[in-house]
Amino acid sequence: MRSGKKKIVTFLVVICLIGTMVPLHTGKGHAKAASASITYEFTGEDANTPGYAQGTIRLNAAKNGVYHLYWADNTKALSGYYEIATMTVKKGQTGFFTFGNQTAIPADATKVIAVADAKAKDGVKVKDAVAVYTIPKNKILGSKSTEALYTFNSYSDIHIDEEHYGDTPAYWWMHSEQHWAQALTYAVNQKSDFIVSSGDQVTNASLANLNKEWKAYQYILAQSDYVNPVWESGGNHEVRQDGAVDKELQAFITGSGLDSTQETLASGKPYYSITEPKTGDLFLFMALEEGYRPAKYDEFSEEQLNWLEKMLADNYGKGKNIYLIQHALISGYGAGDDTENPYYGGAINPSLESAKRFISIVEKYPNIIWISGHTHEAFESGYNYSNNENTSCHMIHNSSIGNPTHVNEADHSLDYTFFENQSEGYYVQTFENAIIFSGANVCDQKIYPSYSYIIPGQTKQTATTTTPAFTWVSDEVTPAMLRSTLANVKTILGIDYQYSSYEQYQTLKKCYYEYKDSNMEKLSANTRKMAYSMLGSYIKNLQTIIKNVSQ
Repeated sequence: MRSGKKKIVTFLVVICLIGTMVPLHTGKGHAKAASASITYEFTGEDANTPGYAQGTIRLNAAKNGVYHLYWADNTKALSGYYEIATMTVKKGQTGFFTFGNQTAIPADATKVIAVADAKAKDGVKVKDAVAVYTIPKNKILGSKSTEALYTFNSYSDIHIDEEHYGDTPAYWWMHSEQHWAQALTYAVNQKSDFIVSSGDQVTNASLANLNKEWKAYQYILAQSDYVNPVWESGGNHEVRQDGAVDKELQAFITGSGLDSTQETLASGKPYYSITEPKTGDLFLFMALEEGYRPAKYDEFSEEQLNWLEKMLADNYGKGKNIYLIQHALISGYGAGDDTENPYYGGAINPSLESAKRFISIVEKYPNIIWISGHTHEAFESGYNYSNNENTSCHMIHNSSIGNPTHVNEADHSLDYTFFENQSEGYYVQTFENAIIFSGANVCDQKIYPSYSYIIPGQTKQTATTTTPAFTWVSDEVTPAMLRSTLANVKTILGIDYQYSSYEQYQTLKKCYYEYKDSNMEKLSANTRKMAYSMLGSYIKNLQTIIKNVSQ
């Protein structure tokens, strides 16, 4: 283990009063001198690299006031973002705000605007700003988020907890059902291609209610408008009850569906891989295998670590991003913990043999992205990104969907006070040469500018996207036949909701959503035949996987 690692501070606001100001890099688009002016000095080794926000924004005010800074495009403040900062500045003085290391400029941003307090609101127009800074072209990653190769949401620690199907209200995580539903809505609104979860989907408050918690998790997913894949890693709460680990791991395998293939489900192993179809990027999902206490147990079996090592050796350096989704952080090591003064006692003990081997494996591959969860630390704690000062892989730490925690400064313990309106995860955009993790509060459906990070991308290839196969029917399909099939699908989706994490379920649900409100008489004969054929094939695929899982 390395000691004395420096914690990366990613959020810093300083309001400073300066009598005179020498412009640094003013760019284009200042408002009139009588109003105010903005400069932005980019700093760090990536000062000239597109997408990197590290640096200092300065606002020189022409009158006393409260001012709000926003990322903006050419017409208005970006939707779905909180303001960058709020500052009180006196006439002729300067306030400034500093973005930390590895923070990101949104792909859609072309400007930074300053708005007087009276005008501050979502979507405020550039013309209403008191000062405008135009981001240099060499710093803009992309003009539109749609240029991303693919997008996904990175969530963790959902903690469904005896709520919808339990005998009592939530044992502990009182807002987790609501927050999971909001997280799914956020993914829909962002048009994300899929969701990855870093573990602790359920709380496992008691073994008797474990399957009820999984059913509640699946029921919320089934009832949502989300129709794309969800892939989960196994956390310590999935194996919370000592003495029942094998049974709990099987509940995780069945409840999550893993990669939804019969071979993987039949193997009984809780770890698996997913290949992103548009690019060939690789996602590796690990699982804690031994029990609830990562600080005590050698969580990873030798077989799982052999699998991890082989997957990395076979795929690293071959023109693809590799994401490692693994729940628990290593104590004192990188993102998720204060590396100078560790306070989180539940992290993996670095002296355990499996932890030593895990570290030795990931350190061979500095360009992989390890996404973890476990501590629930709110983004504001600042432990969100690290690469151990360029000595390890990139590490991103998720907060919690169920409930973010906050650090008690006095003793560095975690405060588990519950907040109904706070639930945190990432919206991730993968570009050819960069990846942006945008930290968001899914309750407000907004991104925090200071908790958004950029990582170099490795994708050099484009894979062919495959469409799920279906068998065409030969006979004519009448409007009544299609209506009847849609009614049948609606029933199936309700009865078999516990398979909503399976791709077969989501494929059927997506097809149902596409046609359920159509005017059957106005559809062409060929369209009716295609819809009918697809629905029939997808029903069969779902029934096949259900039969194999239930055996």
